[in-house]
Amino acid sequence: MDEPAPSRRPSMRSGLVLAVLTVVVCLLGAEVALRLRTSAGLLWHYPNFIQLDLRSDESERPQLRYDHELGWDLQPGASGLLAGKPISISAEGMRNHASGVKAGSGPTILALGDSYTEGFAVADDETWPAHLERHTGRRVLAGGVRDYGLDQMILKAERLVPTLKPATVVLAFIASDIDRTGRAARNMRHKPYFVVAGDRLELRNVPVPTTKVAGPDTLARRVLGHSYLVHFTMGRLGAHELWHGDTIHTGEDSDLISCRLMVRFAALVQRESVQALVVAFPRYEDWAWPESGKKQHRRVTTVLDCASKAGLKTLDTYDRFAKEGVAQNLEAFFVDWHFNDRSNALAARLIAPAL
Repeated sequence: MDEPAPSRRPSMRSGLVLAVLTVVVCLLGAEVALRLRTSAGLLWHYPNFIQLDLRSDESERPQLRYDHELGWDLQPGASGLLAGKPISISAEGMRNHASGVKAGSGPTILALGDSYTEGFAVADDETWPAHLERHTGRRVLAGGVRDYGLDQMILKAERLVPTLKPATVVLAFIASDIDRTGRAARNMRHKPYFVVAGDRLELRNVPVPTTKVAGPDTLARRVLGHSYLVHFTMGRLGAHELWHGDTIHTGEDSDLISCRLMVRFAALVQRESVQALVVAFPRYEDWAWPESGKKQHRRVTTVLDCASKAGLKTLDTYDRFAKEGVAQNLEAFFVDWHFNDRSNALAARLIAPAL
């Protein structure tokens, strides 16, 4: 009687191939399911989502110009749309406001900051500097620029304060502006940055390079950029910078640099004999993801403490916004992750008595 043939055990190679195929099939299934859930049209449309994101930024670039020290700044005399809202920039490079009404008079206020101060996704007359001018009756120069970090704000203050000689400077920031001090490039634009040198700060990357930031053009991003599953996942993880590859990190301690920048700003206002107010604004993310938001607010508080110790007047608006019920209705206070007209009006009402 013949012996039964021994059963063949699958080889390691075939098992590995089977495992890889299983993973690929599962990922493809997840890709199809997510596209169907989002929009059936995505089943037949396979763009590179990184390129789409960066292309949306390109439409706003005519409103910006290269600056050898700041990296970029508002383009004097430019106009157009910013996140779907009309924007116009004065010949002096400030965002216009107070159209159709008498401009403020009296001691000038210079407002510096990022996109919250420039007024992202709101009209010219809906920014907080516009509301502040109407609320105080004083002329307010809106010098905020999108994507600025605290380092660029201070450098811009050092440029404008000696020439414009405002009576008061309001420097407004969010938690993200602390992180941006640790970047040598952001949104495909190179920027200046500081490094810690003993008890001092040293400025680097000036003149700011004009070479292309090559991250988005790597092979992996050119291929995986077509996956909506990867795009969606990276967005939920808050990893846009890593995913887009349009940012260069310096490796410096951004919290320490931000604190030392407050000392530098205090020296400027004392040297120029002007009043100053450092204001911290809350972000959409601070309430959308409360645990992370609490951690980021602690960082903001630390920077405000540094400013206060340097002799600067400070204002933390977080608690007042919380009392207004932001956590219960985010969409009533934010548009496209930024302050809407209602929030900008509230910010102006909080800043005015603190001046």
